[in-house]
Amino acid sequence: MQKQALEVPDVEIHVSRVQVAGLIRTKNDIVVEHIKDVLQASSLKELFVKALTSMEQLQDMKVFKNVSLKIDTDKRAGLEREGVEVTFLVQELGWLKAMLGAHAGTQSGDASLSLALRNIFGRAEQLEVTSGTSFPLWGHNVQLQFTKPYYKNFDKKLLLSLGTTDTKLPMCGYDELLRSGSVELQTPSWLGSHKLSWEVDWREITGFSYNAPLSVRANAGHSLKSSLKHTLVTDERDDPLLPHSGYQVKMTHEMAGLGGDTVYGKAEVQSELYQELWRDWVLSLRVWGGLMRPFTQSKINDRFLLGGATSLRGFGLWGAGPRDQGYSLGGEAYWATGLHLFSPLPFTRNQFLQRIRVHTFATAGNLIQCRTVPSPRDLASGTRVSCGVGLHFRLGLAQIELNYAIPIRAQATDQIQPGLQFGIGLDML
Repeated sequence: MQKQALEVPDVEIHVSRVQVAGLIRTKNDIVVEHIKDVLQASSLKELFVKALTSMEQLQDMKVFKNVSLKIDTDKRAGLEREGVEVTFLVQELGWLKAMLGAHAGTQSGDASLSLALRNIFGRAEQLEVTSGTSFPLWGHNVQLQFTKPYYKNFDKKLLLSLGTTDTKLPMCGYDELLRSGSVELQTPSWLGSHKLSWEVDWREITGFSYNAPLSVRANAGHSLKSSLKHTLVTDERDDPLLPHSGYQVKMTHEMAGLGGDTVYGKAEVQSELYQELWRDWVLSLRVWGGLMRPFTQSKINDRFLLGGATSLRGFGLWGAGPRDQGYSLGGEAYWATGLHLFSPLPFTRNQFLQRIRVHTFATAGNLIQCRTVPSPRDLASGTRVSCGVGLHFRLGLAQIELNYAIPIRAQATDQIQPGLQFGIGLDML
């Protein structure tokens, strides 16, 4: 027996009262903004549509764990005409939120413990402190972050952050102590999601490996970077976890030199394109590129790095590009591309196992040092190439891969890593 959709009669009504019951700490003015349209409903069908939209908006505030709806006749005395009373019943979340988590970046991840005070001023603000340990770039970080959403649109947020990070980078031959502060505005647009931030970083490079070369040791000491950064993410994929078609483009622009002793301009783009060929067989093309224009001598901790299980596979972590005595020096320009053919595991219909896919891949790229915009010949000279096959697994937004990679073309100074490689990250080439 088939279920029939609930048909709401399109009869004329008069909404005389809309209210929210259950508010304790939450201020009334931020919820009024998301329920006021219900008063304009002129029919029962329109009332249901507007009320359900308001319920979704209240839930998106992330201050209520339950939102329900009650519609009744308005029984107040003295009304000139019979009206409908709409009541949103809410149950607020508690003050404190504790969470154990794991996060992943392009080349590293971290395990963290965070404690947050929610809705501290009654308008969905949050104050969160996070302590984490990163891997394989072993280090420790502590961050304090205050988030203030815009009451009319909770996709718009203001974030204030203070933090400190102590990172060990044996591939580059040094350790880095970073003390940072930032002001960030997040807002959506028809182009995608924007992040505009002002960041101030006090960096100290120390803890050199005993045989670190002079080209690495020359970066020792303190530096201060003050920069404006803009990131735009356009996501047109049909599924953020297991896409079969569509594309995603992430563009980042940074200008450092608003104070401090570090002055440069930097731009980077990461793009992904997906096309299903046949019944969960998906072809994916990923293209990355970045260019840095230093106006003073560039520092090793500002340059691009390339190579590893999440980028140019078949090479060691940051094992491709300029090196000195086995240590990665980074570069001011790079490009990389990866072509993947994803296919489902055979003989399984388990929903969890469907997140695991077989993929055959080929990756290529290059990283160079330059003071000006490089020519196409400079970017092509010394191109690295690798290929392989492996398993690709989605765990939330993170991607996990176990691959067998074969370097096909490398330079004499590169650190190659043929055979099995394990990688985890949010962004993977």
